[in-house]
Amino acid sequence: MTTENSDLIEVGTVIEAYGIRGALKIRPFSNDPVALLAAKEIWLSGVRLPQMRDFSVYQAKEHSGSVILELVGLTDREIALSFKSAIVLIPRSKFPPLDNNEYYWTDLMGAQVHNQQNEFLGIVKEIVDNSAQTVLIVAEDEKKQHLIPFVASFIMAVDLDTMPKKIIVDWQKDW
Repeated sequence: MTTENSDLIEVGTVIEAYGIRGALKIRPFSNDPVALLAAKEIWLSGVRLPQMRDFSVYQAKEHSGSVILELVGLTDREIALSFKSAIVLIPRSKFPPLDNNEYYWTDLMGAQVHNQQNEFLGIVKEIVDNSAQTVLIVAEDEKKQHLIPFVASFIMAVDLDTMPKKIIVDWQKDW
């Protein structure tokens, strides 16, 4: 398996070994880890790994808010434990296609955010899920940030095809 490192996207972190056969318990970075669950290959990177390692995925399943990955060739719990805290990456080119008006978080990062009056609100620096909805953390400068719910009533348009990427919101600059 080979891929361009520039194509790899962080999708989760290893939090524990799972079971006695060396499966990995992953905390996904998204509340809907479709790309991770569909992955046929993953890469692991971390402090304890001298270099990034790639693995074929034998099986992936959701389990209590986590994802359990069984990897081809990884059959020992102790070796699986050595990957604890590693970052899980998959090629962006392998993400499943999305429906209209659906976006991967990684694609929204770095987008410029403007309101309907064309006032610049900032850049998407982080995205969080607060269980009720997804929230964009938009930084205008070091001191000013906006927490904008990523829901249809506030998000008017998303243009990821132009550079810079742009999101138009129904949000006031002084909120």
